[in-house]
Amino acid sequence: MAGLLARSLAASRKIKGLLVIVAALYAISFIVGWLIISMQLPFAIEFRKSILETVDTQQPFTSLFELMKSGKLVYAILLTFAVNLTSGAFTSTTLPGVVPLLGALGIAAVTAYRGIMIGLTYPEVMSISYETFLVAVGTMILELGAYVFSGAAGINIALSSVFPRRYQVDSRWKAFKESCKDAAEIYVIVIILLVLGAVWEITGLFLLIYST
Repeated sequence: MAGLLARSLAASRKIKGLLVIVAALYAISFIVGWLIISMQLPFAIEFRKSILETVDTQQPFTSLFELMKSGKLVYAILLTFAVNLTSGAFTSTTLPGVVPLLGALGIAAVTAYRGIMIGLTYPEVMSISYETFLVAVGTMILELGAYVFSGAAGINIALSSVFPRRYQVDSRWKAFKESCKDAAEIYVIVIILLVLGAVWEITGLFLLIYST
Protein backbone atom coordinates (compact mmCIF):
# COMPACT_ATOMS: atom_id res chain seq x y z
CA MET A 1 0.00 0.00 0.00
CA ALA A 2 2.84 2.38 0.86
CA GLY A 3 4.39 1.69 -2.55
CA LEU A 4 1.10 2.42 -4.33
CA LEU A 5 0.69 5.68 -2.47
CA ALA A 6 4.28 6.68 -3.21
CA ARG A 7 3.74 6.10 -6.94
CA SER A 8 0.47 8.00 -6.78
CA LEU A 9 2.17 10.98 -5.16
CA ALA A 10 4.97 10.84 -7.73
CA ALA A 11 2.45 10.82 -10.60
CA SER A 12 0.60 13.72 -8.98
CA ARG A 13 3.77 15.79 -8.81
CA LYS A 14 4.05 15.54 -12.60
CA ILE A 15 0.78 17.46 -12.96
CA LYS A 16 1.03 19.80 -9.98
CA GLY A 17 0.33 22.78 -12.24
CA LEU A 18 -2.94 21.25 -13.40
CA LEU A 19 -3.85 20.40 -9.82
CA VAL A 20 -3.47 24.06 -8.87
CA ILE A 21 -5.57 25.17 -11.87
CA VAL A 22 -8.42 22.73 -11.13
CA ALA A 23 -8.40 23.62 -7.42
CA ALA A 24 -8.50 27.32 -8.30
CA LEU A 25 -11.39 26.73 -10.71
CA TYR A 26 -13.36 25.01 -7.95
CA ALA A 27 -12.62 27.85 -5.54
CA ILE A 28 -13.55 30.59 -8.01
CA SER A 29 -16.76 28.89 -9.17
CA PHE A 30 -17.76 28.22 -5.55
CA ILE A 31 -17.35 31.92 -4.78
CA VAL A 32 -19.40 32.82 -7.87
CA GLY A 33 -22.20 30.51 -6.74
CA TRP A 34 -22.09 31.89 -3.21
CA LEU A 35 -22.15 35.49 -4.46
CA ILE A 36 -25.11 35.07 -6.81
CA ILE A 37 -27.20 33.27 -4.19
CA SER A 38 -26.29 35.86 -1.53
CA MET A 39 -27.59 38.53 -3.94
CA GLN A 40 -30.91 36.63 -4.05
CA LEU A 41 -31.00 36.65 -7.83
CA PRO A 42 -34.22 34.95 -9.02
CA PHE A 43 -32.51 32.51 -11.40
CA ALA A 44 -30.08 31.47 -8.67
CA ILE A 45 -32.91 30.86 -6.20
CA GLU A 46 -34.76 28.73 -8.75
CA PHE A 47 -31.64 26.80 -9.61
CA ARG A 48 -30.93 26.06 -5.95
CA LYS A 49 -34.54 24.97 -5.50
CA SER A 50 -34.23 22.51 -8.39
CA ILE A 51 -30.99 21.11 -6.94
CA LEU A 52 -32.58 20.54 -3.53
CA GLU A 53 -35.66 18.94 -5.11
CA THR A 54 -33.37 16.54 -6.95
CA VAL A 55 -31.70 15.59 -3.67
CA ASP A 56 -35.06 15.02 -2.01
CA THR A 57 -36.76 13.03 -4.77
CA GLN A 58 -34.29 11.29 -7.08
CA GLN A 59 -31.80 8.46 -7.01
CA PRO A 60 -29.30 7.76 -5.60
CA PHE A 61 -30.20 10.24 -2.86
CA THR A 62 -33.50 8.61 -1.93
CA SER A 63 -31.78 5.24 -1.52
CA LEU A 64 -29.09 6.82 0.66
CA PHE A 65 -31.66 8.38 2.96
CA GLU A 66 -33.53 5.08 3.22
CA LEU A 67 -30.34 3.22 4.09
CA MET A 68 -29.43 5.77 6.75
CA LYS A 69 -32.96 5.79 8.15
CA SER A 70 -32.81 2.03 8.59
CA GLY A 71 -29.38 2.26 10.21
CA LYS A 72 -27.50 0.57 7.37
CA LEU A 73 -24.58 2.98 7.46
CA VAL A 74 -22.05 0.65 5.87
CA TYR A 75 -24.27 0.18 2.81
CA ALA A 76 -24.91 3.93 2.65
CA ILE A 77 -21.19 4.61 2.79
CA LEU A 78 -20.47 2.04 0.08
CA LEU A 79 -23.19 3.47 -2.18
CA THR A 80 -21.91 7.01 -1.66
CA PHE A 81 -18.35 5.94 -2.45
CA ALA A 82 -19.43 4.00 -5.54
CA VAL A 83 -21.48 6.89 -6.95
CA ASN A 84 -18.78 9.46 -6.23
CA LEU A 85 -16.05 7.28 -7.75
CA THR A 86 -17.88 6.23 -10.90
CA SER A 87 -19.97 9.30 -11.65
CA GLY A 88 -18.44 12.13 -9.66
CA ALA A 89 -14.83 11.31 -10.47
CA PHE A 90 -14.25 8.89 -13.36
CA THR A 91 -17.14 9.43 -15.80
CA SER A 92 -17.39 13.20 -15.48
CA THR A 93 -13.85 14.38 -14.71
CA THR A 94 -11.42 11.79 -16.08
CA LEU A 95 -12.98 9.82 -18.93
CA PRO A 96 -13.62 12.94 -21.08
CA GLY A 97 -9.86 13.31 -21.21
CA VAL A 98 -9.66 10.62 -23.89
CA VAL A 99 -10.89 13.32 -26.30
CA PRO A 100 -7.82 15.38 -27.23
CA LEU A 101 -7.95 19.00 -26.04
CA LEU A 102 -11.77 19.25 -26.11
CA GLY A 103 -11.89 16.79 -23.24
CA ALA A 104 -9.91 19.25 -21.14
CA LEU A 105 -12.48 21.97 -21.85
CA GLY A 106 -15.30 19.59 -20.96
CA ILE A 107 -13.67 18.69 -17.64
CA ALA A 108 -13.15 22.39 -16.87
CA ALA A 109 -16.83 23.05 -17.63
CA VAL A 110 -17.93 20.22 -15.31
CA THR A 111 -15.63 21.55 -12.60
CA ALA A 112 -17.01 25.09 -12.87
CA TYR A 113 -20.61 23.87 -12.92
CA ARG A 114 -20.06 21.67 -9.88
CA GLY A 115 -18.35 24.48 -8.00
CA ILE A 116 -21.24 26.85 -8.69
CA MET A 117 -23.77 24.23 -7.54
CA ILE A 118 -21.92 23.78 -4.27
CA GLY A 119 -21.59 27.52 -3.86
CA LEU A 120 -25.36 27.86 -4.26
CA THR A 121 -26.28 25.19 -1.71
CA TYR A 122 -23.52 24.68 0.86
CA PRO A 123 -23.38 28.13 2.51
CA GLU A 124 -26.99 27.81 3.73
CA VAL A 125 -26.29 24.32 5.09
CA MET A 126 -23.09 25.45 6.81
CA SER A 127 -24.94 28.27 8.56
CA ILE A 128 -27.47 25.98 10.29
CA SER A 129 -25.21 24.95 13.16
CA TYR A 130 -21.63 24.26 14.11
CA GLU A 131 -22.21 20.54 13.56
CA THR A 132 -23.60 20.95 10.05
CA PHE A 133 -20.72 23.31 9.28
CA LEU A 134 -18.21 20.60 10.21
CA VAL A 135 -20.00 17.93 8.18
CA ALA A 136 -20.34 20.17 5.13
CA VAL A 137 -16.79 21.51 5.18
CA GLY A 138 -15.25 18.10 5.79
CA THR A 139 -17.28 16.56 2.97
CA MET A 140 -16.43 19.40 0.61
CA ILE A 141 -12.69 19.24 1.31
CA LEU A 142 -12.44 15.45 0.94
CA GLU A 143 -14.73 14.96 -2.05
CA LEU A 144 -13.70 18.04 -3.98
CA GLY A 145 -10.10 17.19 -3.15
CA ALA A 146 -10.63 13.85 -4.89
CA TYR A 147 -12.24 15.58 -7.87
CA VAL A 148 -9.29 17.95 -8.14
CA PHE A 149 -6.99 14.96 -8.61
CA SER A 150 -9.36 13.11 -10.96
CA GLY A 151 -10.01 16.27 -12.99
CA ALA A 152 -6.34 17.17 -13.30
CA ALA A 153 -5.59 13.60 -14.37
CA GLY A 154 -8.28 13.81 -17.05
CA ILE A 155 -7.05 17.16 -18.35
CA ASN A 156 -3.52 15.77 -18.48
CA ILE A 157 -4.74 12.89 -20.66
CA ALA A 158 -6.53 15.33 -22.99
CA LEU A 159 -3.39 17.44 -23.35
CA SER A 160 -0.90 14.61 -23.67
CA SER A 161 -1.86 13.53 -27.18
CA VAL A 162 -1.81 17.14 -28.38
CA PHE A 163 1.39 18.13 -26.60
CA PRO A 164 3.44 14.92 -26.32
CA ARG A 165 6.52 16.85 -25.25
CA ARG A 166 4.90 17.04 -21.84
CA TYR A 167 6.26 13.51 -21.53
CA GLN A 168 9.51 14.25 -23.36
CA VAL A 169 8.49 12.09 -26.32
CA ASP A 170 7.48 12.76 -29.91
CA SER A 171 4.88 9.99 -30.14
CA ARG A 172 1.37 11.17 -29.31
CA TRP A 173 0.26 7.61 -28.66
CA LYS A 174 3.11 6.98 -26.22
CA ALA A 175 2.38 10.22 -24.38
CA PHE A 176 -1.30 9.26 -24.21
CA LYS A 177 -0.46 5.86 -22.73
CA GLU A 178 1.88 7.40 -20.17
CA SER A 179 -0.76 9.91 -19.11
CA CYS A 180 -3.31 7.11 -18.67
CA LYS A 181 -0.80 5.20 -16.55
CA ASP A 182 -0.27 8.29 -14.40
CA ALA A 183 -4.05 8.73 -14.08
CA ALA A 184 -4.43 5.14 -12.87
CA GLU A 185 -1.77 5.73 -10.22
CA ILE A 186 -3.30 9.07 -9.18
CA TYR A 187 -6.58 7.25 -8.57
CA VAL A 188 -5.07 5.73 -5.44
CA ILE A 189 -5.31 9.20 -3.90
CA VAL A 190 -8.77 9.72 -5.41
CA ILE A 191 -10.04 6.49 -3.86
CA ILE A 192 -8.56 7.26 -0.44
CA LEU A 193 -10.13 10.72 -0.37
CA LEU A 194 -13.51 9.43 -1.54
CA VAL A 195 -13.55 6.66 1.06
CA LEU A 196 -12.80 9.18 3.79
CA GLY A 197 -15.35 11.58 2.32
CA ALA A 198 -18.09 8.95 2.23
CA VAL A 199 -17.42 7.91 5.83
CA TRP A 200 -17.37 11.53 7.00
CA GLU A 201 -20.47 12.58 5.08
CA ILE A 202 -22.73 9.62 5.85
CA THR A 203 -21.70 9.31 9.49
CA GLY A 204 -22.17 13.03 9.98
CA LEU A 205 -25.55 13.11 8.26
CA PHE A 206 -26.75 10.11 10.25
CA LEU A 207 -25.75 11.72 13.55
CA LEU A 208 -27.41 14.99 12.55
CA ILE A 209 -30.66 13.60 11.14
CA TYR A 210 -31.37 10.12 12.44
CA SER A 211 -29.57 9.70 15.76
CA THR A 212 -32.21 11.47 17.84
